This record gives sequence, structure tokens and C-alpha cells, in this order.
Amino acid sequence: MADIEIRFLPDKLRVRVPVGSPILEAAQQAGITLETPCGGEGRCGKCRVKVRDAAPPPTAEETQALGAELLGAGFRLACQCRPRSDLTVYIPPASRQLQQSILSEGVAHELALDPAVVKQFVAVPAPVLEDQRGDRERLLAAAGRPRASCSLALLRELGRTLRAADWQVTAAFAGDRLLAVEPDDTTAALYGIAFDVGTTTVVGYLLDLIAGRQVAVASDMNAQVAHGEDVISRIQFATDNPHGLELLRRDIVGVLNGIIGHCCRRAGIDARHIYDAAMVGNTCMTHLLLGLPPGQLAVMPYVPVITAARDLLAAEVGLAVNAAARCYVLPSIAGFVGADTVGVILAADLDRSRELRIAIDIGTNGEIVVAAGGRLVACSTAAGPAFEGATISRGMRATAGAIDAVSIGDDVTFTTIDGAGVRGICGSGLIDAVAEMRRAGVVDDTGRMRSPAQADGLPPALARRLREGAAGAEFVVASQEQTQNGEPLTITSRDVRQLQLAKGAIYSGIEALLDEVGADASQVEEILLAGAFGNYVKRESAVALGLVPAVPLERIRSIGNAAGVGAKLALASRAARERAQDFAARVEYIELSARPDFHLRFAEAMTMAPLAPGKSKAAGR
Repeated sequence: MADIEIRFLPDKLRVRVPVGSPILEAAQQAGITLETPCGGEGRCGKCRVKVRDAAPPPTAEETQALGAELLGAGFRLACQCRPRSDLTVYIPPASRQLQQSILSEGVAHELALDPAVVKQFVAVPAPVLEDQRGDRERLLAAAGRPRASCSLALLRELGRTLRAADWQVTAAFAGDRLLAVEPDDTTAALYGIAFDVGTTTVVGYLLDLIAGRQVAVASDMNAQVAHGEDVISRIQFATDNPHGLELLRRDIVGVLNGIIGHCCRRAGIDARHIYDAAMVGNTCMTHLLLGLPPGQLAVMPYVPVITAARDLLAAEVGLAVNAAARCYVLPSIAGFVGADTVGVILAADLDRSRELRIAIDIGTNGEIVVAAGGRLVACSTAAGPAFEGATISRGMRATAGAIDAVSIGDDVTFTTIDGAGVRGICGSGLIDAVAEMRRAGVVDDTGRMRSPAQADGLPPALARRLREGAAGAEFVVASQEQTQNGEPLTITSRDVRQLQLAKGAIYSGIEALLDEVGADASQVEEILLAGAFGNYVKRESAVALGLVPAVPLERIRSIGNAAGVGAKLALASRAARERAQDFAARVEYIELSARPDFHLRFAEAMTMAPLAPGKSKAAGR
């Protein structure tokens, strides 16, 4: 098949691709990452590019997403446009994927040191004619571990290592297994790395397992976003493409190894002194990391290949650390409640709580856990896409230029991440904006937005911000002078509706779990908001829109990247691993779609107003 040349501006990059390849693939080949929340399905309209030359007729998806005016101006969707001849493509700034502000820190937690890997200096008696024991037996006896096993690869090097070191070596053990033998005394160099593998972002924490302290942290975007920003898109990619699963696995392993390299450089250590790793992530992410086919997660009854913890060789996973290092993947709970939720429970001590407490981790999905009198019940809700911008007209992740906080008085004021010019609005900014619009009377409790003709009674500046858009009323948050692309940033009636659906799913999930333990929100002692969204959203706005129950604000607390803290606890302590395995096996998973009252709860939770604690109407039916 013939190739064509695609030229990208303003990057001044050129690539050759087969005729009919999507512009998106050409951009990826050129090292340009575009916004693709829908995974290249043509639904979100955010991979918008401007074509300078003749292009094939627009697809139905492009016509739907862009409309006649933008198509007439030369705009196309990179995932849909498949040129048949050489093409010049301009990429607007708003279509580029920028580095997200990644939350790495979480609730403070003391590390109880009891690592799974230990090092021991051993002075091995030199062999003599009267003592015919093998090198392995001689070493293990001197270490006081005569029954320890080891790999064939280690045995092949053992004799040379012992003799070159004049029988003075350091042995690394994981339980009853000898992992490594090193010349001289290296007992002071024992490190481990903990990972929170998120759908969108990945964070790594390098720990000194002798001193019990964090020595470096690094983060990066999950490279799998090029194949879809949600787990369903990635499952589809892994299932539909012959090499899709392996590509996704390589993507995430590459990110992990990049983070390992960054952490080692910052701490000034050699990666060969990393002997252990601990991982959390949602069930789909751990499947993709381990190369497990994820297809069954997308079809009823959504059962994973494995939920138990996995203790593996790091080399099996592909981690660029000591060749004999271990890799521990925390257990999962269900198809859509994964090891990251186990990490949250561990970090928040929910398994030890006798009080009624709720933890909510809102990411690409929303996971909810209720702890009550020793019971743990959990569910998952499909809420994340709106909070991460995928279904919002000008929504985006928390990157530079995203509106992250909004206040409305006589007029609108807002802040952006890094103080940059406005590119879009992220989840915390969206919650703030709609909560403030409701308080100001722009939006009512049903989520209906006033039209320009109904602006009577609003302050003049707010009334001028109402306008009619292509799909109904819109409210201008940022003027064209305040945005990077010269177009006003508006919140549309459809955006409000998408937020209603997302927050309704979260709240109805909370109520379903409370009903499961025979309680209501008035009895809740604490609501814990985990993850980046939970860290930055204002408690007042979350209550005002009915995202969480209207409990006293002092009972609502952000705990940051609790999943990452859980991974660090498991890395530092064998007891924490055993504890996680114990409670993960007894968490009661509730499938919301199987509950006959869920749709009633969901309808009630759609109201855009504070939801007072108490039994819902649905619970009494």
C-alpha cells in the first residue's frame, strides 16, 4: 500500500503513513499526543484539527461533533479523518494533551517497617578438603537459613561471586527464598518502590526500607490514554486488536520504568538496589499490567481473571530493577472495585473502624466504601467521565489552563491551574461553577438553566452571560479575551445534565450502601474524599449540589492519594499485606444495577440541591 506524507503545524513535523490512516495515528507516530477521551471513537469531538489541504468527505461522527460551520472552516476530527493524499494539518492548542497536575501525596501515615525483602551480611567459611558442602549450602548455613531456596540463575553465578568477594557477601531474602548475593556489605542499600497505577495518571514512591522513609516520588501520564481515556475503551482496544493487549502492557510498563529511572536519579541510587515493588490500580489496570485478557470485565457478570493478591518476580512484570526483585500486586475486590480501593481502605484504616464512615474515590470511575461496625461494603459507579471532562463541552483534566475554582457574586471570578490562560474547565471547577450558578439563581434545583429571556432578577453582569447556544441555554464563565483559543468558555444545559447524571450516580451509590448496612447519612461520622478530585473539590460545593450528604462540613475530609499511601504501606510491611488480603476477602461488593430500587434512588439523587441526611423514599418502598 502506498504511503502519504502528513505535515503537522506549528510543530513542523512530517511523517509518512499508509494511505487511509487516521490523522490521529500519524500524530502519535510524530510524538504528538491529542486529547482523545472517547478513545478515538469520534464521540467527544476533542481531537479537533484544522486541515489545510483537500481531505475526504466528513464522516457521520464528524458531522455530528463539529457541525457545518466548523467543517466549512476546515476543522476535522483526527480520529476520523483518513486522508488519501499528502496533507498539512494544524493542531490547535486546545486539542493537545497537556501534562496533568498529578496528586501524589495522601493522608499522613506512619510506615511500620517489616519489609518482605531483607538483607543480611554473611561471612561464609571458605571451603576446605574436610568440608565438602556446596557453595549454596555453605552460604545458607552461615546465614542461619539452611532451608532457603534459590533460582538456577543465581546458582550459576554463586561460585564466582563468593570467591571474587573473598567469601564476604550480602544475601537478600524474601521469606524462605534467597533472591540475590552481592559482594561485600551492601545491607544499607535496600529500597522498594510503590506504584499507584491510575487510568489517567501513574505515581511512584521510592522508599528506603532500612530507614523507613520516602526518598523520591515521580509521576507521569498513563501512556495508554492514546488508546482511550476510560477502561471500557481500553478493554475494547485490547479485545479488537490482535496485538492490542501487548501494546497496552508495554505502554504501562514503559511508564513504570520511566518513573523508576526518575526516582533513582533524584535519590542518587542504582536501580539494582530496588528489591521489592508494590502495586495498586483498578482491576482493569492490573489486568493490563500483567497481560491478562480484560474482555470479560466488560460483559456481565464482569468477573476478573483473578482478585487475589499476586506475588511475582519483578522481571516477569518487566520492571527495570534488581533482576531478582519481587513485585506484589494488592488484591482486588470485584471487576470494577480494584486494588486501588483496597489501598484506600488500608490507608484510611476503614477495616479497623467501628464508626460509620464513607470513603469516596472519584476518578475515571467512582468507588465507594462504607465501613460500619466491622463490616465493609463497596460499589462502583460510572461517574468519572464528567468529573474528568470527557462528557463536558469544554471539560478537561486538571492541567495548566483548566478553571479549577469559580465564585459568583454580582459577576463571575475564577482561577486556573498555574494561572494560565483558560483552556477549559476541570472537575472541581465544574462543581464550583454549577453550585454557584444554582446559588445565584442561574440554575434551579431541577438542573434547568434560565434562558436569556428569563434573566429578570439576575445581576446585570450575570444576565449578560446567559445566551442561546446550539443546544439551548448557555452560561459564559470566561470571555473570549480570557481564553487561549479566543472562544468564550460556556457551561451548557447539556453540561449541567451530564453533571447531574454523574453526581446522581455517586449519591445513589452512597445511599444504597448505607441502606445495606441498615443506616442513614445522619449517622455518618466521617466522609473521606480520596483522589485528585476529592482533594481539590470544595466541601461546600459538593454538599450544595448533593454530591455527598449534607452532613456538617467538619465531617468531610480530603485524604489525597490514599490509594498510593496504601501501596506504600504494603511495600513497607508484610503485616499490611496480610491485613489487606484479609479484609479484601470479606468486603461485600454490591452490584448497583442488580438492585431493584437503584433507579428510584438515582432519580431522587438527580436534584441539584443539598440532600439532607435520612432514609430515602426509595429505601422505604
